[in-house]
Amino acid sequence: MPGAQLKPASSWARRLGLFYVLAVCIALSGAALLFYEIAKATPSDPGAIELGMARFAAHTDYQTEPPAHLAAATVVLLPHRIDDKLRGPGGFYWYELDFTVLPDSRLEALYIPRFAMNAEVYLNGERIGYFGPMTGEYAERNWNRPQILNLSARVLQPGKNTLAIQVRAFPDYLAGLSSIWLGSDENLREAYRSRYEVQVTSVYLSTAFVLGAGIVLTILIGMGKTRSGLLMLLAATCFLWGIRNLAFLTTVPPVEHGLWIQITQGGLLVFASAVVLLILLYCRVPKHRLEWKIWGAYTASFPVLLMINENWALRLVGYYGILGLCMYSWNVLQLMRYGNSKQSLAPHAFGFGLLCYMALSVSDLLFLAGILPFDGYFLNQYMGIAMFLAMSYFLIDRYSGLLAESDRFNETLQNRLMEREAELAAQYQRLQKIDEDKVKMAERQRLMADMHDGLGAHLVAAIHHLQSSNFNRKNTLNLLESGLRDLQLTIDSLEPIEQDLTTLLGAFRYRIADNMRSAGIRLHWVIDEDIPPIPYLDARNCLHVLRIVQEIFTNILKHANASEVSLHVSRGPKYVGVHIQDNGVGFVLERSQHGRGLKNLKQRASALGGSIDIHAEAGQGTRFLLKLPLDT
Repeated sequence: MPGAQLKPASSWARRLGLFYVLAVCIALSGAALLFYEIAKATPSDPGAIELGMARFAAHTDYQTEPPAHLAAATVVLLPHRIDDKLRGPGGFYWYELDFTVLPDSRLEALYIPRFAMNAEVYLNGERIGYFGPMTGEYAERNWNRPQILNLSARVLQPGKNTLAIQVRAFPDYLAGLSSIWLGSDENLREAYRSRYEVQVTSVYLSTAFVLGAGIVLTILIGMGKTRSGLLMLLAATCFLWGIRNLAFLTTVPPVEHGLWIQITQGGLLVFASAVVLLILLYCRVPKHRLEWKIWGAYTASFPVLLMINENWALRLVGYYGILGLCMYSWNVLQLMRYGNSKQSLAPHAFGFGLLCYMALSVSDLLFLAGILPFDGYFLNQYMGIAMFLAMSYFLIDRYSGLLAESDRFNETLQNRLMEREAELAAQYQRLQKIDEDKVKMAERQRLMADMHDGLGAHLVAAIHHLQSSNFNRKNTLNLLESGLRDLQLTIDSLEPIEQDLTTLLGAFRYRIADNMRSAGIRLHWVIDEDIPPIPYLDARNCLHVLRIVQEIFTNILKHANASEVSLHVSRGPKYVGVHIQDNGVGFVLERSQHGRGLKNLKQRASALGGSIDIHAEAGQGTRFLLKLPLDT
């Protein structure tokens, strides 16, 4: 930062020392967590069997069953690597292993930590599993994915058993087989899940995080929020990291195997070149310096070599990886010097992340060279998040002033929003009060109308009857009872039944039961258990349902001369059906089509969005079916 006043050396030394203490603690914690997960990938059951010796033979052609000569083949130790530092002819390789099944052993599963690339598994001559195609040009990439198989009791034999594994290898590529584990399904599956999380799931998370950062940077650049060349280059390295990790994540590549290796490994080399360029620009290294010439030669040479022979692609990673580590070492020193000159922690964070990345890359190079065992782990892909967080640290340093200004703006905006929210809350309360008043007024008017048309009409008729000269006590009593029943229906419709038709009809049954017993009519009441709530059953619609049912039962009491009545509520495909049937005298439906009673029933059913079916014959009783739709 030109013109910025540097802090005293002692203060800067304390800040720098504290930073490195925290950085080392975080790195050690991450390493401890990683190696803890790696340790869980080894089966912990003492009863598990590790097969570490196998008879080994090579074939140029695919075999559909274990060859007989395996019994006399050379014995190798597992894990075993077929290729010699990524050099090999490819082809098909057989491993044959013997194990003994004891009476008390739990050999339920087979766990293979690693093989490359595709494989078939035979137990006692019978194929029990396969992973990827064994013929053809396209290859399913299983080299970084552990596998687990259940062992059938039908195939296992008491005593000696023979396990044969055929591995398909590709020219000049990683090939071999790890040690094999046999044991309980529970224990082996736990180890399998732990290894899968380390080798696959964590890489997905790392890649998703880095690609997300690249997308965000691209959006900011596209929106014109910044035109910084460093940010554009940082976004490019994010996407290159994602392309590089495709080698670990993709099992079925969209192109032929050799071309896919060129794409993914070329992406890794371009990524390394972009990182070095980013550091040269960030540290403002003059263009005439030797570092630029080395970077130019490094960047220009590997694309040419990559296209000469596709089978060299993976070996180029080893050669150029060593050269890249040399460049990274010098870049770390540049970043530290630059950070000290500016008294800024951002370059140190960048350099420390790069240093951790280098340490894990050394482990990967030793793995590719065959120095580390074949069932080991590639590690540098797990540094994606930490490395890019360190690379992004300078954004915080660069835009800290903008963030402070943004905070002040947000505080002002928040105060205005709080004032506006208070105004809106008061306005909402007023509107809510108005809505409540409207609802109460509408419900009051509905009750008044229902009572006027129902109870009021019956009371007026009873009064006129009492005032008439031909007063009949029984008729007056019937009118008053009808008014009472109408009032009861109105009260029942106001119960908080929460759209429950069963509860609504239960209240009606309670009202009508005495009348049915007095009339000597046996009532059969059946309601199925799967009746769902009916969402539109509010007070008004509840009253419609009750009036329909009441009208039907009233007609049965008055006219049907029935001895039995049944009510059955069932669920149809799109409706709930209320079936009411009596064994009375019935009636001729054609003669009653234009009657007021049937019209009222149909009008009320229509108001509910449903319908009512009526079947009646003289002397055959009457059947009613009220259909209430489940949704309107």
